[in-house]
Amino acid sequence: MQKQTPLKKWLMLISLGFMGGTFYMSAYVGATYYTQLVEGLNMTNTQYGLASTIVSPIGAILIIPGAFLGDKFDAKKTLVFSIGAQSILNLSWPLWVHSFITYVLWRATFALLTCAYWGALIKYINNLDGEDSAGSSFTTYYLINGLSGAVGSFIPLWVVNAMDAGVGMIVFVEGIITSVATILVFFFLEDEKQLAKRGIYLKGDDPIQIKHIFYLIKYPGFWMMFLAYGLGVSFYNYIAYLTPYLTNVFEMDPSLSSALAIIRQYGVNLVAPIGGFICDRVLKATYKWYIVGYTILAAMFAGMTIFFNSNSNVIVVGIYTTILACMVMMVYTTLWSVLRELHIPTMVTATLSGIATISERAIQMVLPVIFGRFMDTMEPTQAFNSIFLVMAVIGVLAVLNGVWIARHHKKCLAGLRSFAAMTGMKEAVEE
Repeated sequence: MQKQTPLKKWLMLISLGFMGGTFYMSAYVGATYYTQLVEGLNMTNTQYGLASTIVSPIGAILIIPGAFLGDKFDAKKTLVFSIGAQSILNLSWPLWVHSFITYVLWRATFALLTCAYWGALIKYINNLDGEDSAGSSFTTYYLINGLSGAVGSFIPLWVVNAMDAGVGMIVFVEGIITSVATILVFFFLEDEKQLAKRGIYLKGDDPIQIKHIFYLIKYPGFWMMFLAYGLGVSFYNYIAYLTPYLTNVFEMDPSLSSALAIIRQYGVNLVAPIGGFICDRVLKATYKWYIVGYTILAAMFAGMTIFFNSNSNVIVVGIYTTILACMVMMVYTTLWSVLRELHIPTMVTATLSGIATISERAIQMVLPVIFGRFMDTMEPTQAFNSIFLVMAVIGVLAVLNGVWIARHHKKCLAGLRSFAAMTGMKEAVEE
């Protein structure tokens, strides 16, 4: 395989990172601007959680065809369409999203237009410079992702504070930013024909077919990724609750809490390469980092219920939540590099990457509405302690999944298990 030139690789990573860092700003606008969103659309905390409960099944239905399309069509074209279409959707927000119902409709449309995005993105990054550099490629991507996401989130915050505007203007400004991302991806990414000239093939000898989906779900490695994604992304998603935690329990100003949320969501990606270094150079295996990292996260979330109460110093709590977010990012950003230890062919990588995200949808159908109910019916400290204990349990489950992956990986290396042998799939099996 011909390695990418440093300049071209960085241009591609910058384009991918800028797109990735700004892609979900509007879809998860509540993570950064929770108070502004809930108040602007006159929603309760339970309704905010209920929106995820309603939209998640729609997203789950779209995942399989979206993942299939991610393997079927050129990855670059898929990414350009996804970011371009959602940019238009972002720009349209102020025109029609004014209530809980229209917010749900907006999110459902977002899910439809971007259903092929994730699988194509993961496949592209995983093969950008060879699988032996997957951990570093992903964490470098997330470093750029974090920087661009932080800038992309602070700009709307500055605009709305300067104009005394609401959530509609926030998403509109985010639409302008994602339009810039569309241009970068269009000009700097290589299509699959160009990648093939360097010996990188994102498809097998035969095109992906419907039957390959059934081969895939028979393979234990698929279910390991299914659990890894659902559990791992939960930490990324639900650190959003640290924002209302600081405002509801410690009465922090919403604008200051949003600024800290941007740091927790994006700024902490500066430490993401540490996770990649640990995976590729220290532990030399992602599953080992899963076991260590999620153990630490489980302990940190459980510790919040012991260390802090409404009388705690808000500065100390704010610093702790930032350290917690750093740890989340160091583990979360290596999540997909475990693909190399699952021994799955490249030709079905996007399909696996997409279908595995159903696990997140399933969790999103349940936990946000439960968390919202906690917040609406319990005293604030009790409500958030309940949320943090749930997160600690998720961390324990992630550790157990890491142990399962370790056993699977060792069997594959010993020749005792293979994708082809277990699935009966003979077409284009490459590792």
